[in-house]
Amino acid sequence: MELLYPLPTPGTATETCGSITVLVNRFVPQDGEKAFADTLEKLLRDFDRFPGTAGSRVFRRQVGNGVEFSILQHFASQTDHDAWLASPEFARWRGEVAPPVPTPDHVHRYSGMESFFVSAKAPDAPPRWKMAILLLLVVYPLSLALSMWGGPVLASLPVLVGTLLTSVFMVWLMTYLLVPILTKVFQSWLQPAK
Repeated sequence: MELLYPLPTPGTATETCGSITVLVNRFVPQDGEKAFADTLEKLLRDFDRFPGTAGSRVFRRQVGNGVEFSILQHFASQTDHDAWLASPEFARWRGEVAPPVPTPDHVHRYSGMESFFVSAKAPDAPPRWKMAILLLLVVYPLSLALSMWGGPVLASLPVLVGTLLTSVFMVWLMTYLLVPILTKVFQSWLQPAK
């Protein structure tokens, strides 16, 4: 799976508990790949400028005699997602990118933390109890390590500053490093083959 367009929107809202992530899978015949990719790139730049969007990513993989594009779109809230669906930009998006005949699993919607645990290869979110266990496997040792190694440094800072630094460090490390790694390592447990 090849990441084509990592297009996070700088300075926009980041994902929160009320965030929505949409995964759109689109199969394109080999001879139409270049035209589709060019159109998609232009549309995603417009998407990322739309108010309330929180970035997008596109993954590409070869499938038989064509290419599957998996498009992840992030919204700051359900309201922002609804505004996108009612917009002329979305109508243009549907006209240029939507398949002529949509397939049943063409679009998946996720809210909150579910989007951390899904990918183009495994688009179904695992049960919440499994996500909670995996997050505990990240938070507990990270909290212990920060207490042991960062405690003396943090003790010399005001409580609010120390807590802020610890929180920012933990959230960044979990979001961009630890949760993605553990999601890959535990993929067969999180989403067993049906």
